[in-house]
Amino acid sequence: MASTRPNSATLGDLVDELAAATPTAPAVVFGDERLDYAGLKRQVDDFARALLALGIRRGDRVALLVSNRPEWLVAALASAKIGAIVAAISTYSTPRELAWTLEHCGASALVMLSAFRGRRFLEPLRELCPELDHCPAGALRSARLPALHSVIVLDAPSPGATFALGEFLARGAAIEASALAAAQAAVRQQDICYILYTSGSTAAPKGVTLAHGPLITNAFEIGERQHLCATDRLWLAVPLFWSFGSANAWPAIMTHGGCVVLQESFDAGEALALIERERCSVYYGMVNMARALLEHPAHPGRRLGAMRTGLTIGPPEDMALTMRAVGADKLCNVYGSTETYGNCAVTDADDPLPLRLASQGLPLPGMTIRAVDPVTRRPLPQGEIGELAVRGRITPGYFQAPE
Repeated sequence: MASTRPNSATLGDLVDELAAATPTAPAVVFGDERLDYAGLKRQVDDFARALLALGIRRGDRVALLVSNRPEWLVAALASAKIGAIVAAISTYSTPRELAWTLEHCGASALVMLSAFRGRRFLEPLRELCPELDHCPAGALRSARLPALHSVIVLDAPSPGATFALGEFLARGAAIEASALAAAQAAVRQQDICYILYTSGSTAAPKGVTLAHGPLITNAFEIGERQHLCATDRLWLAVPLFWSFGSANAWPAIMTHGGCVVLQESFDAGEALALIERERCSVYYGMVNMARALLEHPAHPGRRLGAMRTGLTIGPPEDMALTMRAVGADKLCNVYGSTETYGNCAVTDADDPLPLRLASQGLPLPGMTIRAVDPVTRRPLPQGEIGELAVRGRITPGYFQAPE
């Protein structure tokens, strides 16, 4: 059954719309932490006012170096609410990669963890910006990163020019609600909300830009193919810095009024316990994750009966394995890329099983996909091998490389 399409064309408005419509509905689960939609809006607004207090404005970049925690969502939505652009940084970044990304995006503010999964981030940041130890918080003056003036550290005391989270949020008390409302009103649906970086496995990473309106529309259509609804709970262990998380998973479930259940990083045993405890009904993951779940010693004893649908990608044997692993008999196969807002084709949850196993689905509404000759660009007949050309909701361009 089709859900009600959101009226909002920007992410900030979407938060407000959801909080007004279903204030007490669960929005985010993380360990013992629970946020309903009213609570999510409060945290987003507090964070947005603090960003305004630091001088962050429409078009400025706010870099996020954060794992799958509620703070990632809050910071991203707060940035979007005032028209700032989120530059998502991989928590797998080496010091060299971190330096490159911060230089490339020209972030004015960085929201970060001091360390995660054995990778330390503050130390390489200090090497990049030795001025951190000498400048006051919010007034960093870095020779290497001239745009960066504010660093917010979520999980550690704030040395030098960095803010602790509470200290940062306290700055927002000076910002009137009218100032936040004015900043929000200036944001347009075609404004950029994300810079998501490709892996750079075969070339230098590219910063893929995505805009508010198309992101909301595409995510809603992805959710429609899965038949998502407000009672669904989506398990998310794939990273939020990846488009599968940030441009697909959480927007797909939230545009349907459902809840995202965050796992900070994937561990099969912890995932099985989490999926059972929270009665997750939507799977978002790759086949290697499904295989780890299926092969874990605790798998036979876990009750995963709430799992119904979700997204993965792969050949028939991978799809079938994933269905066995989590019991999602309405699992959908997909095709797409970051440049196409995550997915541009998705099977329907009600498609016959053989079709969902062997096909990646029809194009989403508003999208056109055709196979073309890579030289002449002419459409190819069925059975010919060529290049897929996608039209519709595609990236406005690569950041700092518009061609």
